[in-house]
Amino acid sequence: MAVIELGLVSEGGDEQDARPDRRPLGRRDLRSLLVAVVAAASVLTVTGSARPDPSGLTQLWSIPFELGSGAYMLTPDSVYVLTQPGEDRLSAYDLRTSELRWSHPAPDDSSWLSGIRAGALLLPAGPETAMYEDADGSTVTREFNRDTAAVDTVTGRLLWRQPGELITAEGDRALLTEWNKAGDKVTTFRAVRLRDGSTIWSRPAGDIGSWTTDTAPGTTAERLVTVTAQGRAEVLNLDDGSVVATGTLPWLPPTAAETDYTTLIVDGTQLYLERNEGDTSTVTAYDTDNLRQLWRIQQTAPGGVYGCGPVVCLNGTNATTGHDRATGAVRWRIAGAANGFPLLNGLLLVGDDETGARHRLVDTATGRQLVDLGTAMPVWDYRLNGTRYVVARAQNSNDLTLISQVDPEAGEVLLRGTVSAVLDFGCQSSSDLIVCETSDNRLIVTDVG
Repeated sequence: MAVIELGLVSEGGDEQDARPDRRPLGRRDLRSLLVAVVAAASVLTVTGSARPDPSGLTQLWSIPFELGSGAYMLTPDSVYVLTQPGEDRLSAYDLRTSELRWSHPAPDDSSWLSGIRAGALLLPAGPETAMYEDADGSTVTREFNRDTAAVDTVTGRLLWRQPGELITAEGDRALLTEWNKAGDKVTTFRAVRLRDGSTIWSRPAGDIGSWTTDTAPGTTAERLVTVTAQGRAEVLNLDDGSVVATGTLPWLPPTAAETDYTTLIVDGTQLYLERNEGDTSTVTAYDTDNLRQLWRIQQTAPGGVYGCGPVVCLNGTNATTGHDRATGAVRWRIAGAANGFPLLNGLLLVGDDETGARHRLVDTATGRQLVDLGTAMPVWDYRLNGTRYVVARAQNSNDLTLISQVDPEAGEVLLRGTVSAVLDFGCQSSSDLIVCETSDNRLIVTDVG
């Protein structure tokens, strides 16, 4: 579901304040939502049934946590924490008991946790900032990572550190891209084994400028699609790096207007190319086995296309629509929905407007609303397997956060209890345990079962 392109202008600037104004979420936020903090300035309330649990909530344990520079990631029984106050360390704790399983100095210059696969915890390393002149003469600033490191989840031992920025990890392999010295051009694609970093296959990048592979929740990436500035495309098999198909795509030239762009999305066995020109967004679907065009539709720009379980979703200016994968026909339409974020188990988290103030869960097969989350923020299941819980600031209190349970079948949001003030989008869950970043620089683990 992700697309990587050269020539993207980074936000830059000073470090983000701990409590920025709320903004709408983008599809690219899904990865960062698992480890990053986005706070909101408004007072939140929970909609639906509010039936307090008289037993309250049990905080199992907490540790100091450095907001803005710390990161954490869950598995069913562990929480991995990178960088604690005053220490650049990577530590593993038992999720329920807080037992420290291991703790080691963090790999040099790592400040992020990219994922866990095949018993390896992946971290980007060697961060750099590239500055170069784009085709239209503008100065581009882009942040990237020279290396990727892998740590054994059981012992904390460094398994390997390799040149190359992580694109995706599936099964027992990771796909890396190596950059030139200036950081403005990728030179090599390389697949390595997660347990030892040994090379499975490697290919020179040539003159490609954009590439994408399937990174949607619960999917298994099988294809890598690369495109040159002239639209020449190759589909590669991720197992061995072999060429599956070639063709030419309707790619906008580098001299196109700054507001016009082309993006690629791989979802399963299909490729979606979105071309935005002026007020028009055109989405074309292709078969990744042969790059044969399947269908094409137009809508008002800006758009947005991404996989939604049994359908493919398009964001419009005033609606989100679900389309048949084979024909492009509209299967459902949600009026007033500004954006959507696909989860597992056929669920879609929909934002009602560009402010990102309200959300609801929708069934991706039918477009039917399952539950209105109101202005509450989702607690992300560590696998993105829906959102079982939501958090909201208690009215008239800056010190408490409400935790509620989502019941999609009944269409209810049921209040479970309160915890200390936590940051919006700063919580993850594993079963009935919720891990949250608090506004007073702690990481707390709460049992809501």
